[in-house]
Amino acid sequence: MKRDKTQATCRARAWRRRTLTALTGVVLASAAPGLAQVRVQDVARLQGQRTNPLMGYGLVVGLEGTGDGGKNVVTMRALMQMHQRFAQPVVAPEELKNNKSVALVAVTAEVPEFGAREGQALDIRIAALGEARSLKGGTLLITPLQYALFDPDRPETQQIIALASGRVEISEEGAATSGVIRSGAVLEQDFFYSFIDNGQVTLVLDDAHAGYPMAHAVARAINTELARPSEDRRAGRQIVVRDDIAAAIGPRNVVVRIPPYELASPANYIRSVLRAVIFELPEQQARVTINKASRQVVLSGNVTIAPTILYVPGMGSVALGGKPAEGAAESGQAAAAPVQLDELLRLMNQAAVPPAQVVRAIEDLHRSGALRAQLVYRD
Repeated sequence: MKRDKTQATCRARAWRRRTLTALTGVVLASAAPGLAQVRVQDVARLQGQRTNPLMGYGLVVGLEGTGDGGKNVVTMRALMQMHQRFAQPVVAPEELKNNKSVALVAVTAEVPEFGAREGQALDIRIAALGEARSLKGGTLLITPLQYALFDPDRPETQQIIALASGRVEISEEGAATSGVIRSGAVLEQDFFYSFIDNGQVTLVLDDAHAGYPMAHAVARAINTELARPSEDRRAGRQIVVRDDIAAAIGPRNVVVRIPPYELASPANYIRSVLRAVIFELPEQQARVTINKASRQVVLSGNVTIAPTILYVPGMGSVALGGKPAEGAAESGQAAAAPVQLDELLRLMNQAAVPPAQVVRAIEDLHRSGALRAQLVYRD
């Protein structure tokens, strides 16, 4: 009897583990709000705070017969131009027909989001453009890098920003035609971003938090923490009012005015703006996000379903809701209480419903109007 009880307990624990594993693979419910403080920098960034891509085309040499080959006209033309530049002219293209040690490559790098100084080294990525089978053992010749967004009408985009060179490291097995060069690009000039425009900075809320409620909450937090009182004299009376410095100008942008006495050295003031605590967070929007590739479902906010009947292959007809809402009987109303979507997802996972059918069920609920949440797709 004791042995049977032990086996039953083990089977129950294994079933719970399988159920939890299945649930984790299909749905990720939003975690309960933590006790940690939410600061402005957690939901927004400075306008202009972004990485900047650089790009160029170069030659990788020293390959052991795995290059583009002499039949690749573009590569051989670039090799001829290099010979001519260094006073080693090639009389005819036929002289390079057996050359398999060179490959034409694209070279890319990214300037960090807060800029970089002259002489700073950046990692670069290399990718073959021609018929090269492998870049293993190759060396990139000195290659100028410019803005990736080349504009012939803007001279600044035509400047050489960095010079790249070095030995190629193959990044992973099976991808021998691409690689990296650590600290392979050296900046030829300072690369700074301007965050201050006309004495103010603009905060940009990220996609997950953009909206009028959050923009208002951010502006209110900054004003509460950094705004100073000012005097207003009217009809002989002295009134002290708060001189607000932040204003929400849309669902994604908050403009912050920097006081004149801080403009000479604004770094510490901007730091204070970014570290301001959002003491009154708006209610999170009910949202269901579906990843198209993995069929993973993420819930945020209070996602509910109106009382309805849903047919699910493998489960049959599932009645959702139907019980009167709390207090409805006393008020004489016959309203039924909504159902939490995560409860339906738990039942579907326990019934081993495939992820594709789970997604279809959510989409059907959305089309019928029973899903009380925004439906969003991600790639």
